[in-house]
Amino acid sequence: MSIKKQTVFVLAYILLLFVCITPVRADQFARGVLWEVSGAGSAANYLLGTIHSDDPRVTRIPAEIEQAFNAAKSFTAELDMDMTSMLSAQQAMLLPDGQTLEGVIGTARFRRAAELMTQYGLPEPVINKMKPWAIAVQLNLPKPQSGLFLDLLLYQQALGEGMPVHGLETVTEQLSVFDAMPMPKQIVMLDEALEDYKLMPAMIEKLVQLYLQRDLAGLQAYNTQQMQKSDKALADYVEQKLVVERNRRMVERMQPHLREGKAFIAVGALHLPGEHGILNLLQEQGYKLRVLY
Repeated sequence: MSIKKQTVFVLAYILLLFVCITPVRADQFARGVLWEVSGAGSAANYLLGTIHSDDPRVTRIPAEIEQAFNAAKSFTAELDMDMTSMLSAQQAMLLPDGQTLEGVIGTARFRRAAELMTQYGLPEPVINKMKPWAIAVQLNLPKPQSGLFLDLLLYQQALGEGMPVHGLETVTEQLSVFDAMPMPKQIVMLDEALEDYKLMPAMIEKLVQLYLQRDLAGLQAYNTQQMQKSDKALADYVEQKLVVERNRRMVERMQPHLREGKAFIAVGALHLPGEHGILNLLQEQGYKLRVLY
């Protein structure tokens, strides 16, 4: 897999594994990944919760989702996925000139990280230029197969059909959450990734199974359980930056598309449920929501 495609895959997976840790509410948003969103004076819109995975069980799009996609007039992804943005992301993952990962984290920790990272097809000189958070994120991912995760497939399909395509966030905004972390927090994040590396396949499989069951409450509960094992300061930072602030921003930016009507919007499923979730925020703004799948 090329470094460019791998960067796309890494970015898409970030928010699957570092997202909601707010309490789960037993409400009407506990189940369902495809929602109809309607407001006064506009045609119905569609909001899909995705799981950023290239697992064939996930990328086999159900008829209900395909039908909603075909009825839409525009497509909006969580992330602007144009290649220029991806190239910027690659640069953001690298340490400043004159610094090396080994110099930042120490030789013993670097040797362990490099041993695992070479399994993802990256040469050691590249690994030695990456920031600790970028290594940690990569180690929390399954080894990609095709790289064509669900969000990217929908994005490519929209482009192929000539639909207007939008992004709710830029790569810079997404990565700044991690890039703004003080180096000690980045190293804590890396240490946790190194410690949990062997557990990740089972964790990813559990998330995929819950997604296929369209169990939003289950996804959130499982993710909460895992995040509570993390360093508390890191978990609190992740909650505020990756959940509360980003959900509000995404809801604000999807407003023009919702007002136009027949928008198909795809975001990570873990952004949908909960008090600070997108579904609750939309309902508070007066939108009517109905689960379709």
